[in-house]
Amino acid sequence: MKLFLLSLSFLTLTTGDNKPAKVTFTIQKRIAVNGSDKYKIVKETRQWEPSETAIIICDMWNQHWCKGATQRVAELAPQMNRVLNAAREKGFLIVHAPSDCMEFYKEYPQRKTALKYSTPQDEYIEGNKLLPAEANAKWPVDQSNEGCNDTPRCEVRSPWKSQIELLDIKGNDIISDSGPEMQRLFKDKGVNRVVLMGVHTNMCVIARPFGMRSMITSGKEVYLMRDMTDLMYDARAYPYVNHFEGLGLMVEYIEKFIAPTVVSTDLTGQPAFRFKDDPRKN
Repeated sequence: MKLFLLSLSFLTLTTGDNKPAKVTFTIQKRIAVNGSDKYKIVKETRQWEPSETAIIICDMWNQHWCKGATQRVAELAPQMNRVLNAAREKGFLIVHAPSDCMEFYKEYPQRKTALKYSTPQDEYIEGNKLLPAEANAKWPVDQSNEGCNDTPRCEVRSPWKSQIELLDIKGNDIISDSGPEMQRLFKDKGVNRVVLMGVHTNMCVIARPFGMRSMITSGKEVYLMRDMTDLMYDARAYPYVNHFEGLGLMVEYIEKFIAPTVVSTDLTGQPAFRFKDDPRKN
């Protein structure tokens, strides 16, 4: 079992009252032009209190049923780990949420902390219900075949046992895949803003019990870190574009109908992450 830390002292920029300094983020959203079906990108600068902000890492499993998805998670994870380290130093709460893997972490103190906010009545309810803003929106990609782009397509199964080990779990982090646990923990800690990263935008990131829709419905201010995510999409299906163009379409959908997005640059000062096979220029 991977070693974990019981405690950690963070080197954090602070204000005069020993409170972590606010962090500047540029948020991006898409707004309909004069009620038409055309949208324009709008960017705004926000100052965030780290103590009021949590980052949720969605389903970055050690193995996915799709080989291509597993490979992209392994490519994304090292850069994500650098982003998480930068966020910790600035005072953000980090929540590891590898669904279906809580048994693996039952002895971790980070899991035991989350369990303090659990109740016997808690249910695991996916957040599949559309938000009001999505009522007349067209879903951008066909994922009816579960989105595997490999040839031959991989067999759908559940091989994951834990989060990928390329992501560190440190002392003040939390481990949970429960929406109710997170909601109570966030209320106790004064967290009113969440940033989702991980996989996959068109499935788990949006629809898990701790996903974007559920967090928005519960009243949280929600964002997607758009360079720290991926898509389950088969390029042989609608809209018949390459995988990364499909990811871009999904991010556009989120910015139009679900929540604004941010990039990791605002935490790291480094260029946004790009997958090595991504042919897009922007």
